[in-house]
Amino acid sequence: MSWWAIIGGRDDDKARAALLVARRLSSRGLSVGGFVQREVLAASGDVAGWDVERVDGGGRRPLARTSATPELCDYTFDPAGFAVAATWAGEPCDVVVVGSVGKLEADKRGHFPVLERLARASAGPHVLAVVRDSCLTQVGLALPDASGWVTMPCDDSALERFADEVAAQLQASS
Repeated sequence: MSWWAIIGGRDDDKARAALLVARRLSSRGLSVGGFVQREVLAASGDVAGWDVERVDGGGRRPLARTSATPELCDYTFDPAGFAVAATWAGEPCDVVVVGSVGKLEADKRGHFPVLERLARASAGPHVLAVVRDSCLTQVGLALPDASGWVTMPCDDSALERFADEVAAQLQASS
């Protein structure tokens, strides 16, 4: 199926952007599922890890935590977090959000198998991938051409215009 991307840097709030786009797509009559990744902060205010969260707000699960024996960067990953995110991405909908796509996915791990399966499927939901800018080349080259994208930082009106373009393309093709 087709896929679109929200592309942003490390410090861009890509999850907030994806949720804004998801709400806008829903307001245009499309069902939206999937997940985003949310920072988990320690009492000190430092990032202590990441959780996956359903786009509809109906669930949250630990994905990564800081570790003395990290797998990547400073984090150890919980396979159950990836499994539940894959389950949420597999639920029936018009558009599925897969976020976030970063270093693990650039190495074809993490959420990449789900993203690739959805992007290459001949039927099923269209994909909105939330992609870290430094990983775009590796991920993009491994998938069919994207149908469109928005690059962060940008204001909310740019995200709304992007969502409207996605909705118009999907509704014109159905």
